[in-house]
Amino acid sequence: MSSSTGLLFSYAIGFIFALGGIAFMIFLDERRFLFGVPYLILGLLLLYGVARSQRRRGSEPADDDHTPGE
Repeated sequence: MSSSTGLLFSYAIGFIFALGGIAFMIFLDERRFLFGVPYLILGLLLLYGVARSQRRRGSEPADDDHTPGE
């Protein structure tokens, strides 16, 4: 799996969990927070983790000093 496919998949899973948590809190009558809050938190943690890893990955200095064959 390429990194762009994994990135897209991770964002999609995070959005699905976050939107599912919100939908549970809106549409369930009983125990809406029991089901909705954990899904919402999990989705937000996934989205935050993916965004944080992308920022960390972009801030690393490139190793351009090494030439192939050395």
